[in-house]
Amino acid sequence: MQTTATDISSEPGPLTQAVRAFVAAQGRVLAAGVSSPEDWAPVAEFVAVDRFKRVGAYLEELDWDQYRAFLTGWAKGGTRFEMTEYRVTEAGDSVFQEIEERHWRGDTFIRKNVIAVYRFDGDARIVHLDIYEQATDSGKWIAEAADAATAAG
Repeated sequence: MQTTATDISSEPGPLTQAVRAFVAAQGRVLAAGVSSPEDWAPVAEFVAVDRFKRVGAYLEELDWDQYRAFLTGWAKGGTRFEMTEYRVTEAGDSVFQEIEERHWRGDTFIRKNVIAVYRFDGDARIVHLDIYEQATDSGKWIAEAADAATAAG
């Protein structure tokens, strides 16, 4: 089955709105400070936690608990994060979000071009997240957080 985008709109679709709400919830958690995986509970309302899978830039596959552990490891140590959304496309049960990410930790700055692909279930909950990135340096602490989350699972 092939899905083709046949219409362009300046109004975000319902799944695009869900992605933006998910990202905003992550931002609120980061702003409040992260000390444990339980801190990510407000983000869970956007996720089918029992079926969720994230495939990251290093091809690591994380379920919801591993993803929360990864996010916690990534955020610890004073990580500051910003992003700019350039394009977003909603087609069928998927949203393709093209962004620039900016990560700071201490004196280290990382800039990445990222495409995040979100897939949703029939209840508009995220069941799958794929991350594709371009970067000259992905950040040692980010790779370490991915390794630790995968090893814990």
